[in-house]
Amino acid sequence: MRTSLLYFITLLIPTLGMSQIQVDLFAGMNGIHQLETGDFVPIWGYGYIGSNGITLPAPLLVFNVDDQVDVNMINLSPEAHTIHLHGLDVDQANDGVPHTSFYVNTGESATYSFNATHPGNYLYHCHVTTTLHLTMGMYGMIVVKYSDNQLYANGPTYEREYTYLASDLEIETNQFPAQAYPFHEIRPDYFMINGLSGLELESDPSQIIYYEQGEKVLIRLGSMAYSKINFTFPPELEAEVFMSDGRVLPNSFNVQDLEVYPGERFSVIIQPPNGFSGNLLATYFSMINNEELQTNAIQIQEGVPSAIEQPQAPSLRIFPNPAQEILVIETHAKRLPLALYNLEGRIVWSATCSAGSHRVDVSSFPGGMYFLRNIETGEGQKLMIGH
Repeated sequence: MRTSLLYFITLLIPTLGMSQIQVDLFAGMNGIHQLETGDFVPIWGYGYIGSNGITLPAPLLVFNVDDQVDVNMINLSPEAHTIHLHGLDVDQANDGVPHTSFYVNTGESATYSFNATHPGNYLYHCHVTTTLHLTMGMYGMIVVKYSDNQLYANGPTYEREYTYLASDLEIETNQFPAQAYPFHEIRPDYFMINGLSGLELESDPSQIIYYEQGEKVLIRLGSMAYSKINFTFPPELEAEVFMSDGRVLPNSFNVQDLEVYPGERFSVIIQPPNGFSGNLLATYFSMINNEELQTNAIQIQEGVPSAIEQPQAPSLRIFPNPAQEILVIETHAKRLPLALYNLEGRIVWSATCSAGSHRVDVSSFPGGMYFLRNIETGEGQKLMIGH
């Protein structure tokens, strides 16, 4: 009896502290992404079930070490997709490579299951016609971590952490994906960090690396770009690389220039000196001829983020969404210049609305995703029209 009880306890111990985590995503091909120029490009990708739509990149998924994870995905698009868990220790059936596991066809759902056994940075993406589906936006990042800010077992600790996923796209391919073949001729011409580029990235407070005196800051880097990326750390940061591709390095090393190739991930700890202000630079190079293409800058500042402002009453409300025959626009603004764009970035309707309720006949518009935009501020909302 004692032997049986001891055996039962031995089986139970590995499960202590484990949590069952479920993530519900959908795959879509009707998204739209606004570029730094203000123009729009179509995107494909993933989003949370119940959210407003797909995002670029897809949602960041964060789990604790020893979590038992189910990633549920329903395909709401007209083509087959999968979720490939890039770098994670999963069995073949859950790996998301369709010819060795399965396709998720239109209207179908599937679950990808794994145990989060190793801390580190990972990726997920569609593995159907991979080159095209990636450049269209079907990718995201996964982080597995300890809950006590320890990078890995008996490893260094940190006070703050930031995650940056680099990527790129070719604008013409996103606008005309049916004409993308042959895929080796795709040449990226728009370069992003967490979906932002250029001044758009530099002016977004949520992308700034903040620190306080004496703090160690963990920077999680990953790349889903088709370009080679050189991350340049100012020497004052004493940047040290501890992990690569979800594994602890035998020996950490200090770095000022870190080359990151497609699919790679690194964990870097910095310790800025008091009063430091500068940039972590990400320079993109062509994988074909090593031509320098663009540099994005991530700001590093001492202090804490500014207090989040209280949300204001929305100046625009639209319903129903999806709309079939009539779209209702409500606003409290005295003057609101609006334009409705289709996925090709063309204006299909425009008007200057005053305070009150306005009805727009959309019965003649082709079904699909649209974007209603304030012409002056660039703010807007996604809209689905279906008949």
